[in-house]
Amino acid sequence: MVTQALSASASHPVATLAGSNFEIDIDANLKVDDAGADDWASVNFAVADDEPTGRNDDSFSGGAKEDDTCPTTTTGSIPNNKSDLLDFGVYEEEGDPGFLHLFWSRVQDPSGTTLMDFELNQSGTDCGNGVNKVRTVGDLLLEYRLDQGGATAQILAREWTGTAWGGATDLTQIGQATGTINSSAIPDAESAGLGPLDPRTFGEASVDLDFLFGETGECVSFGSAFLKSRSSTSFTSQLKDFIKPITVDISNCGSITINKVTDPPGAAGSFGYTTTGGLDPATFSLLSGGSQAYTGVLAGTYTVTENADAPGELVSIVCTGGTTSVSGRTATINLAADDNVVCTFTNRLSGSILVHKVDDNGQPLAGAGFTASPGAIVLTEVSTGVFCANVPFGTYTVTETTVPPGYTGGAPQNVTVNTASTCADRTGGVPDLTFTNAQLHKVIVLVCHEATGELVASQVTAGATTLTTIVDAPAGTTEAALCGIAGFGGLPHGAFGLSSTYPH
Repeated sequence: MVTQALSASASHPVATLAGSNFEIDIDANLKVDDAGADDWASVNFAVADDEPTGRNDDSFSGGAKEDDTCPTTTTGSIPNNKSDLLDFGVYEEEGDPGFLHLFWSRVQDPSGTTLMDFELNQSGTDCGNGVNKVRTVGDLLLEYRLDQGGATAQILAREWTGTAWGGATDLTQIGQATGTINSSAIPDAESAGLGPLDPRTFGEASVDLDFLFGETGECVSFGSAFLKSRSSTSFTSQLKDFIKPITVDISNCGSITINKVTDPPGAAGSFGYTTTGGLDPATFSLLSGGSQAYTGVLAGTYTVTENADAPGELVSIVCTGGTTSVSGRTATINLAADDNVVCTFTNRLSGSILVHKVDDNGQPLAGAGFTASPGAIVLTEVSTGVFCANVPFGTYTVTETTVPPGYTGGAPQNVTVNTASTCADRTGGVPDLTFTNAQLHKVIVLVCHEATGELVASQVTAGATTLTTIVDAPAGTTEAALCGIAGFGGLPHGAFGLSSTYPH
């Protein structure tokens, strides 16, 4: 429905379409008249300017008509009694599906009916004349028709059939469009940068996007728009002035892109995904660094879920653009027209470090402790002499932090983890590292008088340590028994050297 009267929210006459928050004023202007509403001055709109009036002002050559796919152009041929265009602008108001707002401005108010044609093209390819785009079936022509002295415009729509423009649909009559013209001058300060405008030199229109997109369930996207003027109400009348196309993005579709990131980058493995909502393909797989792009996706609700058997740990799902939410392994996307949603699934790939601890006879040795760095990751002793920790992919230095009593510690060793595994998977498996601890030995020295078989105190030095030998036999034995143990005899008083080789 079209509202053309004062409403509870408007302080002046408007012709705004029901459901739109954009002011289409009966006396068309660019400024916001009511708080909370939008007008050209409050939004970011696409705008194109015509060449300056005069010999270099471009226009269509004589005889050019709307059904011509690539009419020729010329310069300096706009007569004073026809619309000499200045600017045109486009703004898309978001909604379900929203509204398309258009404006035009011209140098003067010509005699006769005002006829402006806005052409919306799906293709961005030039037809060869530097103006028109190659037409595609379904391209749209919106005619803005205003009788001389009239205040509100008739908006007609035609679709390109492949060879010509089809029959006209009166969008104004069915409440799908509205249009007005300025009856008052627009001062420079209220012109949103267009400059001062005389009465009847600025027109604006709104079209409900329900008409453009319909109920076909198909993706429709217009990427180019331009403005033309015609010489009379007859659709086969000659084209006159034009303003070259500008790039627009008018669509009932959006896009969804899924990116796969791993920590570390480039980790091996395939990551599977399932989707809902009608995405095609419904399932897909990605390698690290890969992407799945869905283009031309109709507005609606979609989900993308990473399979539970994907390698590594899913540590984050981050989505940008549109309205999204994340729960567990699933991203839910509420896609609106023109949304470009990108969701990045990041997995941290994990493996394990398995260490065996043995003595110098190759036997498992309990009681040790190991830490892997970076991260100060403590390895757990899962069985005697077997230590393990689940870790992210990377290179680690494993250090023996606790050495069993009576053994020497092993030197730190490095290991690179780049194969998915867990400690549970590797029970009884081949270790990544083996630490061997050599046994320590104790040397006992007794010094006896050889003639009497008595113990005698003597200084014994090993390295930097000096000890005194015992002179009393421990309980349960005698000096004679101790001195009877095999030893080196016939040694005089004084110092002597002693070497020892310790068996394993």
